[in-house]
Amino acid sequence: MKPTNRRLIPFVIVLIFALLACGPGNLPSLATPDLLALQTYAAQTIAAIQGSLGAATTPAPVMQPSDTPASVTRAPSQAPSNTATTGVVIPCDSAAFVSETIPDGTNFTPTAAFIKTWTVRNVGTCTWNTSYAIVFDHGVKLGAPDAVPFPGVVAPGQEVVLSLSMAAPTAGGAYESYWKFRNSSGIIFVNNPFSAKINVIIPSPTKTATLPPPAIAPYSQSVYNQVSIPAGTTGSSTIACPSGSKVTGGGFALANNLIAYTHSQDGNSWTAYAKNNGGTSGLLNSYAVCLFNTSGTTSMVFSQVTVPAGGNGNAAVACPAGSVVTGGGYASNTNLFVYNNMMSGNGWQVYANNASGSGQLLNSYATCLSGTSGTTSQVLAQKSIAAGASDVAEASCPSGTVLTGGGFAGSTNVWVYNASMKTLDSEIWNVFGKNLTGSSQLLNSYAICLAP
Repeated sequence: MKPTNRRLIPFVIVLIFALLACGPGNLPSLATPDLLALQTYAAQTIAAIQGSLGAATTPAPVMQPSDTPASVTRAPSQAPSNTATTGVVIPCDSAAFVSETIPDGTNFTPTAAFIKTWTVRNVGTCTWNTSYAIVFDHGVKLGAPDAVPFPGVVAPGQEVVLSLSMAAPTAGGAYESYWKFRNSSGIIFVNNPFSAKINVIIPSPTKTATLPPPAIAPYSQSVYNQVSIPAGTTGSSTIACPSGSKVTGGGFALANNLIAYTHSQDGNSWTAYAKNNGGTSGLLNSYAVCLFNTSGTTSMVFSQVTVPAGGNGNAAVACPAGSVVTGGGYASNTNLFVYNNMMSGNGWQVYANNASGSGQLLNSYATCLSGTSGTTSQVLAQKSIAAGASDVAEASCPSGTVLTGGGFAGSTNVWVYNASMKTLDSEIWNVFGKNLTGSSQLLNSYAICLAP
């Protein structure tokens, strides 16, 4: 449609008023023309002219080039939201895998007990609590219950260690166990289940405890006992070495939220004490390392110090002349955090941090073998644990020696939850630790090796 030439309109208006000035001959029959009549007549005349020219369309203004860029006004930015950039809504319940213990393909002997843990991060918008649970999905439960509650409150962005106490089946083979997470409304919110995959190995006759090596060759094996400690309480576990063997060292394994504050020789047994700081019951294992085919006896010696309030302390003890150290441990209380437990010379040393406001007693125990020839040495293996992760350090005794015990060293930022002889490999001492900080931390495993 062509635009109307509006430049004619002003001339028309001028023409109308000129005619009016000349006289009323061409105007409507009005004795005295008034302003309203004149306006109406002018409007009718303009409309008639426009009608003859066609409907008017106002052309769009033409922008002229300019050296100055046009300014742009931006809408005020909005605060970020769950859908501000991606359009994807973050769910209420969502978990991200961080790390795990018991790697896929770990070998166990029949009926061996173990603790499987997953460290996960809350990447949803809802806070988890003890009404949430790990629930069995499919596969083999490996002795675990159908559901295990979360240990406590986990806010969005935080991490938590989730534990299942399991046991290897009696028959050899490969087993897989798959688990998901359930919220307080009974809704499963994990799509890809978390898994525990193990192999059960039937020991050959040369490896079984009922058929020991030839009498001329000393050897050692680990035995254990497991107890359940109710939430918020302390408990202990004791395991004795079989007849014909002598205890030379020992260790422990803890479920989530347990702290081992004492473990040491107890006659021909090994005893471990732990405090459960969680909201549900947790398992404690005590391990005794038992030496076969050697003469002599073992006994325990100790020293005691007072760790000052808010500080660190060190207790060390030496074995008597004519004996060799084969292992060791410590005794403290729930106010102390033991972060170093290892052989020192021909004795044992322990370091602990006192988090309380008063002095606390710390004992160092050395297990000493007398009445037999031989010497002991300490082998170190070190592992760097990533921030917030769990990992294991494994120290191996050299060929021609026998593992009699072991220890560990870390810092007050590393929680040691397993220190024991490795399953199916009696020459390795393994230490599992959890890094509680945002930067990498070192964890040491010490194996005590007897050279007959």
